[in-house]
Amino acid sequence: MIIATLLLLVLNSCAENKKIITSGNSIQFGTESTLDVITWNIENFPKQNGSTVNYLAELIPLLDVDIIAMQEIGDDDYFNQLVGQLNGWRGFRAGGSWGLAYIYKSEVIINRIEEIQALDNYNLTRTPLLMELEWGGENVYIINNHYKCCGNGTIEIEYDDEEYRRLQSSILTKTYIESNLDSQKVILVGDLNDELNDEESINVFQNFIIDSTNYKFVDMEIAYSSSSNWSYPSWPSHLDHILITNELFNEFENEGSSVQTIRLEEYFDNGWSEYENYISDHRPVGLRLKFSQ
Repeated sequence: MIIATLLLLVLNSCAENKKIITSGNSIQFGTESTLDVITWNIENFPKQNGSTVNYLAELIPLLDVDIIAMQEIGDDDYFNQLVGQLNGWRGFRAGGSWGLAYIYKSEVIINRIEEIQALDNYNLTRTPLLMELEWGGENVYIINNHYKCCGNGTIEIEYDDEEYRRLQSSILTKTYIESNLDSQKVILVGDLNDELNDEESINVFQNFIIDSTNYKFVDMEIAYSSSSNWSYPSWPSHLDHILITNELFNEFENEGSSVQTIRLEEYFDNGWSEYENYISDHRPVGLRLKFSQ
């Protein structure tokens, strides 16, 4: 795999060439020996039309991961253009103006990608997107999700209360996993639009958190760490999460496994302002899993 020590991105914006140059840094997250999954809300894709596509076409190979679960992929033509510019990658996008999508390396064995119709529900807002893949001779299931945004920080038992809808989303998703993917290796990823470190009474993920025998938010430590590592700096808050089932606990404990927020803005000449202008107001969050031989 490519180890990037010099990042040079040349992009066209109208008639002007834009450059990003960094020295002595690498944005490589993936490794040869791990399953590497990133969740990334690419806000309102594409924010700057073809320029956004060109940025991503340069960034994605340098990340060198296996699978990217994307949210807010709103344009099919530009998405296909992006996949077409990525040599050795494939993609799948669900419909809708706030579409969910996957981009993945062609060498990854994918058994199916489909919307979870059982979770086509008002509370979930977007129908979650399931990927079933093979890794090391075993099936792994990824659920890409994007919960309802906004709210006032409390849970009101009301039909249209945003926090209540996110709470119901967690309940529905957990029920689906236990009814359909029991004893399977499951990774739930996405912009879940709420914070893991909320107090119990207002925590929309509490049903997962208290069931620690069966579920783990691998990014919990990020949520309780410095805000400089949170996925949504503009608030700031940490809203993009990765949850695994207990069938993957051992893999996560293996040496070589890790989770981190990927601070891509550090690789832009003009930092966060340029990254946000061309890419997103969210940073990606990545998971590396080292499977036992």
